[in-house]
Amino acid sequence: MPTIIWIVLGVIALGALLGGKEKGDRPAGGTVRIDHPHLIDRDDYECPVCRYRFPMDVMFCPNCGARFSGNVVDEKELEDDEEELDAWDDEDGY
Repeated sequence: MPTIIWIVLGVIALGALLGGKEKGDRPAGGTVRIDHPHLIDRDDYECPVCRYRFPMDVMFCPNCGARFSGNVVDEKELEDDEEELDAWDDEDGY
């Protein structure tokens, strides 16, 4: 009988270790990664949880481990790049 108790306790402890929340788990609906496209530089991506920016197109944050359920494109920096290119063209007379 004591052996069965130890087995049951071991299974419960193992379930608690393996079934616990992993780093970066989010509630249903998940977290949406922010994509920052650029005209000249490489595109980069941002984690909305920790605000870390990274160059890789991955569906998890390399900094905090948040898992992304999708992505949204933030074109503000792309528009800034276009304005900068237009300013260069005006200076060069094109």
